[in-house]
Amino acid sequence: MSNKDSQKLIDLAKKERGMDSSREAAMARLVNAGIVDKNGNYTKNYPALASFSKQK
Repeated sequence: MSNKDSQKLIDLAKKERGMDSSREAAMARLVNAGIVDKNGNYTKNYPALASFSKQK
């Protein structure tokens, strides 16, 4: 990984730290990423996450 790539990752991490961390904002990011649907259920592409969350 080049120094330029490393700096991009560092900058991205700093940006993410400053983001809104409310439950609604987090859910919106998960829906946008396709990890969960609008009802809060994991999508079919993430069965391991779904089974892990049901173990609680």
